[in-house]
Amino acid sequence: MCKHPLSNPPGRERLYAALEGEHGSAYVLRPDLSLEYVNEAWRLFARENGAPELATSWETCGPIPQCIVPPLSELITAKLLGVLRRNVAWSHSYECSSEQVYRHFNMRVQPTSQRDGLIVVHSLVGEASLQRSDRGGGDPALSYLDERGLIVQCSSCGRVRNPARASWDWALGQVGVERENVSHGICPPCEAQYYG
Repeated sequence: MCKHPLSNPPGRERLYAALEGEHGSAYVLRPDLSLEYVNEAWRLFARENGAPELATSWETCGPIPQCIVPPLSELITAKLLGVLRRNVAWSHSYECSSEQVYRHFNMRVQPTSQRDGLIVVHSLVGEASLQRSDRGGGDPALSYLDERGLIVQCSSCGRVRNPARASWDWALGQVGVERENVSHGICPPCEAQYYG
């Protein structure tokens, strides 16, 4: 079991053991929002997603919001500090998908029993394989062009607007990321979550 090199508050071993049983990434944050503990699912995620150093040296991360891009870092920082201040749990539903797999997660944050840190658990809510719709040949990006000839990508989550279906799709594999005719907008769920 990985431990932070600084002294951990007494009685944490039972909490750490419980978090090891979590299937999703789980960790404990100190009041300054730095990592106190991470579970094996965190370490596995780090190894499988191009950050193997975080599997063994996660304590060097500093406050966790520094690992999140703005404007989400400001939102997450405010929410985490709010949980500490008010001693009330907070949940956040979000997508974390790749070109091949759609993933929907829920992040639950609650104060530790001593109110000297936060417990954060990321649970997988749903997962589905993304099917490519370009089997007929041709350029699949053409179906994502709007009336101005632009491909509109959400600047928050990265999904691409499909004007014909009035939907936002995980289509970067079909559209490509190096096109000159890409513009940015914000999809309705991200607008509601972060700016509503």
